[in-house]
Amino acid sequence: MNSVKRLKWCGFLLLLLPFTANAQSNYSIGAGDEIKMTVYGQPELSIDAQVNNDGTVEIPLLGSLKISGRSSGDAAKLIADRYQNGNVLKNPQVNVLITKYRSHVVSILGKVARPGKLVLEGSTSLTQAIAWAGGVLDAGSERIILVRTDANGKQERREYDLQKVLGKEVDNSPIVWLQDGDTLYVPNAGRFYVSGEVRTPGMYPLDRPLNVMQAVGVGGGITTRASERSVKLFRKQTDGSVKELRAKPEDTVQDGDILVVQESLF
Repeated sequence: MNSVKRLKWCGFLLLLLPFTANAQSNYSIGAGDEIKMTVYGQPELSIDAQVNNDGTVEIPLLGSLKISGRSSGDAAKLIADRYQNGNVLKNPQVNVLITKYRSHVVSILGKVARPGKLVLEGSTSLTQAIAWAGGVLDAGSERIILVRTDANGKQERREYDLQKVLGKEVDNSPIVWLQDGDTLYVPNAGRFYVSGEVRTPGMYPLDRPLNVMQAVGVGGGITTRASERSVKLFRKQTDGSVKELRAKPEDTVQDGDILVVQESLF
């Protein structure tokens, strides 16, 4: 898939998956975020405030209150409970709206059109982040690497096939949601070579997982003179030598592989 198609597809899915109110409610407030608090029937208690580095905000009649780590709905409930339990207000109706998102950031690196840091304005999926970065370039792989740090400071590395992730989102399967501090990396696409009895021999990008049969198809398929059962695979070894293998249709193609489709003897 070329870069234009990728950009269009990612952009289309970005429209399919808007930041709904339900998705926004999953966002955890953090230091640096800005909020607007209102209390129904009590306009004098309304405030616009930025969350302090310690996660607190000055709430009228209550003082400093920690709201970081909570969704906007949970923060509103916490404030309402404090007003109620402290006999400050009776049955208060509190609303908290996040007006600026500054605390949750994802880094997007590698072969994308616009690498950089994305501020998560609510729940954001992997494909939405790639779309924000302008999509994967022609030189980039569709193998997306996600690096995530857990609560203990340990880094976890995950890999995703972009086409499969896109398919899941269309089918309403579980979506890959991003978290604060995640790093997405799009590496260079690998290369493989197809020669012999194929219609368009040459070098091709290995930008997604392919088996031998699919790789031959990328090369235009076999000619009428080809032997379908005789495909040689030349693969570079760790010591620098090249090993000749008899390729099976279901074998996975690796970066640098050379496939040679032989001529039929009959």
